Amino acid sequence: MVRHSVARHLTTFVLPLVQGKRVYVGAPISPPALEAMQRELDSAVVEQVAVDDARIEVASLLVCRPPQLILEAEDLSLTAGLYNALAAIHPGTDSVLVTEKQRRRVLDAALTMVSQPLTHSRQRVLGRHALFHNLFQLERMDTTVSWWTGSARFLGQSPPHRLTSWRSVRRVQEDVIVTGFEELLGTAETSPVVATLLRRSPLTQLLGATRAAPPLHWEDAVFVLRDVELARAVAYRLMPEAPSREHLLGLARLSAAFEQMLERAPARADVCAVAAFLCHVNALLCLAEIHLREPNAKSPLVAAALATDSAGQRPRGLATLLALPQALSVVEPALAEPPGLGDEPRLLARWQAHRAQVVETLGRPVIDALVGRLARHFAAVETLSSAGATG
Repeated sequence: MVRHSVARHLTTFVLPLVQGKRVYVGAPISPPALEAMQRELDSAVVEQVAVDDARIEVASLLVCRPPQLILEAEDLSLTAGLYNALAAIHPGTDSVLVTEKQRRRVLDAALTMVSQPLTHSRQRVLGRHALFHNLFQLERMDTTVSWWTGSARFLGQSPPHRLTSWRSVRRVQEDVIVTGFEELLGTAETSPVVATLLRRSPLTQLLGATRAAPPLHWEDAVFVLRDVELARAVAYRLMPEAPSREHLLGLARLSAAFEQMLERAPARADVCAVAAFLCHVNALLCLAEIHLREPNAKSPLVAAALATDSAGQRPRGLATLLALPQALSVVEPALAEPPGLGDEPRLLARWQAHRAQVVETLGRPVIDALVGRLARHFAAVETLSSAGATG
């Protein structure tokens, strides 16, 4: 039986995960082994400090003064769950996971390990994001080396130098296949583990708004938007100075989650926070085009994003993202435009051009339908206000 030590886990998996380097995945970590590692955590001071220093460096890219981060038992459990998810799907673990039942047991253990308590603590939110900020960049490189007398395949490992030397004489050829996040952790087997993990690290889910990511639950992440510094970091990551259609598609995922949020019974303050954030992102899109020669010209990016695909459909959430300012102008005008928009004439001109283009492309029925969905979350307050005024 393989014995897992906390020092080795931190050195070969956690630290390179934070640093964006190659991680080592071997035999799965059993629940008793994780408990032993958690008890030994305080003894691995050198390895723990290295991980914490790397996390603080990541956090410093988001906030001016990152908090002091100390790896906790819950953090270790989260990393062990991710480790087990990767171990369960690695082709090279067939010798360890002999049966499908054992493999299922490892995935069940991984799900239990990542099912840690949710947190709204700024320190822990930043610390967990620093642990998993490279989650969506995880990939496995499988290399097949062939030579004049045979071939060998290396799954997630580099081939030894002895097999790749004397290339021309031995007719050595290397074929590399890269397996990305979606194929590794976006499968039906591993997606429950990843979705549960990301609920414990909502900042990671917001900053990594890719189409391959699990669905977002805004109720778990809306508190991030109330932290001005974190909200600004998320907005600027999602909408950089030179956005592309892919950036809009990533934002559409957050907007699709907002659509789902409207179907539930969220707090009105949460609806306002998410709506105001998405309107702010719309303003950043206008800001990216402020230097266009014609301030009132149509946006080529909006036109490309709203163009239907071969199936005559748009990505889910995209129409809501771009139509939200118009809809809010009807149900909650205070949220329809970000503050200070009119202070810059060219920015205001781009904003008005975008709004006109969206109405022309989507049509009033789409916007009216969104108005109806939003009104349900504001009507109760308006009715109470009217009743109070009457009394």
